[in-house]
Amino acid sequence: MVWMSAAAVAAVLATGGGAAAGTPAWPGGTVVGMEPVWLAPGVVTTEVLTRDLAVMPAGDEIYFTMASAGYAHAVICVTRRTPDGWTAPAVAPFSGDPRWLDLEPFIAPDGGRLYFMSTRNDDSDGADDPDLWFVPREGDGWGRPRPVGPPVNTAGQESFPAVTADGTLYFTRADSTGRVYGIWRARPDGAGGFAEPRRLPPQVNAGSNRFNAWVAPDESRLILSIVGLEGAHGAADYWQVERRPDGTWGQAANLGARVNAGRGRGSSQALVPDGTVLAYLAVPTTDDPWPRTWGQLQGRARMAGAAGGIAVVAWADLDRPGTGPQTLAPTATPLPFPTARGPWLGQTLPGSEPELFAPGLLSTGLGERDVLVLPGQEEVWYGLMDRGLVTILATRLVDGVWTEPVTVPFCDDPDFACFEPALSADGSRVFFLANRAAPGQVQGSGWTNQNIFTARRTAGGWSVPAALPPPITSDAAEYFPSLAADGTLYFTREDAAGAAVWCAEPDGEGFAVPVRLTAAVNLTAQVYNATVAPDESWLIACVVDHPDNLGGADYWISFRRPDGAWLPAVNLGEPFNGPGEQAASASLSPDGSVLFFSSRRTVGELFPGGVVTPARLRELQGRPG
Repeated sequence: MVWMSAAAVAAVLATGGGAAAGTPAWPGGTVVGMEPVWLAPGVVTTEVLTRDLAVMPAGDEIYFTMASAGYAHAVICVTRRTPDGWTAPAVAPFSGDPRWLDLEPFIAPDGGRLYFMSTRNDDSDGADDPDLWFVPREGDGWGRPRPVGPPVNTAGQESFPAVTADGTLYFTRADSTGRVYGIWRARPDGAGGFAEPRRLPPQVNAGSNRFNAWVAPDESRLILSIVGLEGAHGAADYWQVERRPDGTWGQAANLGARVNAGRGRGSSQALVPDGTVLAYLAVPTTDDPWPRTWGQLQGRARMAGAAGGIAVVAWADLDRPGTGPQTLAPTATPLPFPTARGPWLGQTLPGSEPELFAPGLLSTGLGERDVLVLPGQEEVWYGLMDRGLVTILATRLVDGVWTEPVTVPFCDDPDFACFEPALSADGSRVFFLANRAAPGQVQGSGWTNQNIFTARRTAGGWSVPAALPPPITSDAAEYFPSLAADGTLYFTREDAAGAAVWCAEPDGEGFAVPVRLTAAVNLTAQVYNATVAPDESWLIACVVDHPDNLGGADYWISFRRPDGAWLPAVNLGEPFNGPGEQAASASLSPDGSVLFFSSRRTVGELFPGGVVTPARLRELQGRPG
């Protein structure tokens, strides 16, 4: 048993311990100490989601994951230490194919294998679901990727491999719903494979959900992510579970506020081979003032760790008392809003072919949708989703110049979502989605509450928003309001039967009992975000899982007969829909001349050469699409 001061530990970590003199222990000159710092900001940890640190036993190769927004693409990258310093991150030789996702590298304690999760097809289960793979070490490189195979890989989801010195495999497996995860263990079978996995006991599989367990080489401890356990600091915290000498597991212990920020969602962690440094996925907090501006949001999107990055901190005394949450992301430097003059934010009206609306202004690398042009066409609202912030921004034409977009006044709290705006025909009322509890409901986290709120325009601005009363608000989720000229409200209700479009006629100050539209509109169990024409002559909705779809969710249109019945919806086809594209919302300008629609789609060639690279992921991060 030895001991040393925290200051001495920090000094050893700063110099890299046994690293050669003059050779940085960490890329980018990162100095690891008792408080968390980003790993190589701008080099390893960039504006792109970066996670899953794995270090070779000699400390001279570092592997990690880079992933685009929504995990549309994910690759394993590597940087190597040379006498001239660390190399620029490059895609690992066994990764980079855009057809599948590669994540969560883990290097065996002897350096002989690198395990990882991949969606590439494992012929043993005949599915392209997440499975565990490995590459053997061959000389200074790696061999051909091979699936771990059954009984570990199944037709379900297996992820986050971690291996002990004796070859025991720990991993995460999803249940039949694909939403609840557990930690499993498989012992070596003596023939190069693994015996039947066993689910670990409740001391490890604690809380309401748990996943992504790192295991010590001697199997003495696990570090994992747990949801719903008393004593947590955020939605998903990092916890440690120690293994007793008799082989049983102790109770989970929280790793403390330094690595568990209040809004963080821990999901990737590892101790480096010598056990002195914890590397973990951190989600930056924000100190930006409210209301948020376009410049603030664009500035934050370009910071290291903006989408989540790798933080490193000394493991020694990690849970000491009196330490506060990590402060990895200071206030961002705002970007200037480009000058835009004249109607339509200076854009030329499109023809019959869709065009990206206001690129670099309203269509940027953030998640923008739900365009609402106000009467007079001198004010534009739009929805924005960015790293946990869900809000509505507004820009106005003042003296011929469009102002910098800023959060609308009725979105007054960054802790709640404010989204999907719709105006009454006379502009006196705004309706929108909020994840606030309505009267009589219990406020939950995330999207537990989805209700339609309304505010009225007054001489002094907008009134305090209030949830629509029953029968619109119910125990189900209601969202995406759209209003006809006569005040009829169309909206999505999501209940046990799925998501469907409903409508309710005005009834004095409120609305009559809503009616679910027929199967002519609600073609499948997932139809949502419908926009109705002012005269109710047509309705455009997003439809999922239809055999005639071109993408995951397509735009369909239904026309209304004079007798009020809706005709069977038809797919709008290309260029509204396409393979790999995702419909989200459509809206019409007040004069009926322009249709806006939101889509997740590729703008230009995605990966020239057919390889996902770190440089290309960074370039795409700032582009719309």
